[in-house]
Amino acid sequence: MDPYRGGLATGICPRCNKQATSDGELQRMRCLGGCGEFYPRARLAQHVEWSFIARPPRPRADGSSPVASSWPWGAAPCPVCRADMSVGFRANLRYDYCTQHGVWLDAGELSQFASLFVDD
Repeated sequence: MDPYRGGLATGICPRCNKQATSDGELQRMRCLGGCGEFYPRARLAQHVEWSFIARPPRPRADGSSPVASSWPWGAAPCPVCRADMSVGFRANLRYDYCTQHGVWLDAGELSQFASLFVDD
């Protein structure tokens, strides 16, 4: 079942385990404790190709592959399904994403995420 179909959605913050709830804006869920916000995959797909978000990071100049770790918190559970999210890495931004449901951005990461992924 799509948790966003009815408009407002609720979930659990992957950082503090407090409730995350939709404010109806952009179909996002925001942590009531202020930890961050979750953007649903379907909504993001209107602005950016999902494969860009879930794509492994580019190799470094020396040919090695940067490894995006879930440090310092460990794997974050998806606010919707509670499965461990993957970690994405672009420029200096680490973000968590659930391949089924969307992207978790910690507080203050939205503008950097938008500048990296969303076309004007």
